[in-house]
Amino acid sequence: MSVNHRPIVMVVEDDVEMNELEREFMALYGLDAVAAYTGLEAIDLFQRRKADAVLLDVMLPEMDGFETCRRLRGMNNGHTPIVILTALDAEDCRNTGYKAGADAYFAKPFDPDEVVETLRDLIRRNYTPSTGEDRS
Repeated sequence: MSVNHRPIVMVVEDDVEMNELEREFMALYGLDAVAAYTGLEAIDLFQRRKADAVLLDVMLPEMDGFETCRRLRGMNNGHTPIVILTALDAEDCRNTGYKAGADAYFAKPFDPDEVVETLRDLIRRNYTPSTGEDRS
């Protein structure tokens, strides 16, 4: 991440208030955020606008977060970090999330500090200092 670049996180959450809340806490932590409300919208937005990471709910209309994760993984060489943030806390759901390509999985209610630190760490790992570009 260059000095002038604030990381952009795509927040994919169908609940309008939760989406806004998640984008607000991203801003509080120095991250920019863009909103998507469905899996299909996330895929379309991802094709049009580069995101440094994706914060993804599972229970979405049109296409669930697991399938959205799989499709996003198949795009852009699969380098963009994906963090699942969902109410689904069962072990089989976690396993499905990781198998779909998630880099991290958090259940709601969540600790904003932990989620943001994970996002920052994943974004840093994806950044290649020698070129000033990300690996995507």
